[in-house]
Amino acid sequence: MTYQFVVTGTERTSVKQFLFRHLPAFSRFALRQAAAAGACRVDGESVPASYRLRAGQVVEFSLDPEPQRTILAEELPLDILYEDDSLAVVNKPAGMLVHPTARERHGTVANALLGHWRGENRRPTFPHRLDRDTSGVLVVAKDAAAATSLALQFENRQVHKTYVALVAGLVAEPREIDAPIGRVGGETPPWQVRPEGRPSLSRLTPVEWQGTATLVNLEPVTGRTNQLRIHCASIGHPILGDRLYGGPPAPRLCLHASQLEFRHPASGREMTVETSRVYFNFQLK
Repeated sequence: MTYQFVVTGTERTSVKQFLFRHLPAFSRFALRQAAAAGACRVDGESVPASYRLRAGQVVEFSLDPEPQRTILAEELPLDILYEDDSLAVVNKPAGMLVHPTARERHGTVANALLGHWRGENRRPTFPHRLDRDTSGVLVVAKDAAAATSLALQFENRQVHKTYVALVAGLVAEPREIDAPIGRVGGETPPWQVRPEGRPSLSRLTPVEWQGTATLVNLEPVTGRTNQLRIHCASIGHPILGDRLYGGPPAPRLCLHASQLEFRHPASGREMTVETSRVYFNFQLK
């Protein structure tokens, strides 16, 4: 099957990243293998997966349907914030994987959704992810059309995401953190602020002072790996419970996706889904 897209975003992204976002129903392994085998053409010319795209270019990608790995339906607690025929929005708990991995096949959001949809011919597709230790709002597509629409919205930065976090120390004023993020293999953590990294922008707004920490709202304007965790640590206010980036000890990683704004993939109406739960239900010392 051949898929065709027109590049509409202004960001110069690679073919590989473009395909990851536009074809979320396929595994990244399958997309990488097909791209390496010459399955991608841009404006009619074969290009490597590292080719940088420009707005207005036409991307064609040929890929046979991928054999689907079995995900077992499991009866697990699931906090559903909204659901209709096109999508579901869940409040993911901290400590829960979004999708099974080669090592962990059970106990994920995908397993729980298949249990919730038992008897229906559905398979969840995730146009975005939350880290295992991050809780909060997660949107899930229930069909291919919804998956493509939502993936394009994330690609073109048409989805507005708001997080809350507890960060170390007193943050008195709003901050805009403009610091490039890059990866170096073999280092821990691999993703850090680096001069040669990709442009990355986050906005931080203090809400209230809580003992030794500040409750803040966070907006990731760009969407880099671990962006909010890296940016908070880079200004000397790491997130509580973030052992990877030097956060003070806490019962959990104190990062929660509190609100998501997007267009409904079928009706086109603007949607805002948010949680009204207690985010971090423990007492600071």
